[in-house]
Amino acid sequence: MDVRTYFDRMAEHWDDEVTPIDEARRTIVFLSEIGEQTHILDVACGTGAMFEAYEEKRPKHVTAIDLSEKMAAKAADKVKNNPMFEVRCEDLFQIQDERYDCIVIYNAYPHFTDKKQLVKKVAELLKTDGRVTIAHGAGKEVINLHHSNVPEEITSELLSAKDESKIWEEYFDIDTVVDTSGFYLFSGKRYTTKDI
Repeated sequence: MDVRTYFDRMAEHWDDEVTPIDEARRTIVFLSEIGEQTHILDVACGTGAMFEAYEEKRPKHVTAIDLSEKMAAKAADKVKNNPMFEVRCEDLFQIQDERYDCIVIYNAYPHFTDKKQLVKKVAELLKTDGRVTIAHGAGKEVINLHHSNVPEEITSELLSAKDESKIWEEYFDIDTVVDTSGFYLFSGKRYTTKDI
């Protein structure tokens, strides 16, 4: 099974257990330094769990992408009358000639099994000095336990935030690492002198 098929199957009931906006998502937006001039790329947006938190900061624009057509459709329905958002069913690795101030990957990082490819693509899509944030609204133990029920070909074990962030250091100055039983995040700015 591939990632797209798995999440298309899960989309119908995905929001059944999703809570309304919480402090974890507000913290992600705060630590991502999102403001009124920020152009955001929300990668693997699912059904739009981060949308309300973005809206509170009133960024310039949010492009939200997901591989799953059904997830993207549910996300698009939530913001259909909000011109701040553009939701697309699209593969991150197919995006060309777009640049963002901030890229957020929320509750999706383990599903990117080729981390080196992910790091390079994120660095390519960020403006110079742009910020990437990888985050989960739970600790790594909870995430790994949850993913023990997911087909192994579409997930990977989540390491400590410190260990996971090391691969990002080739292109990013990782300046924020949070790894608790209830929250997981690492974030950093793209080096201004590093070519992709």
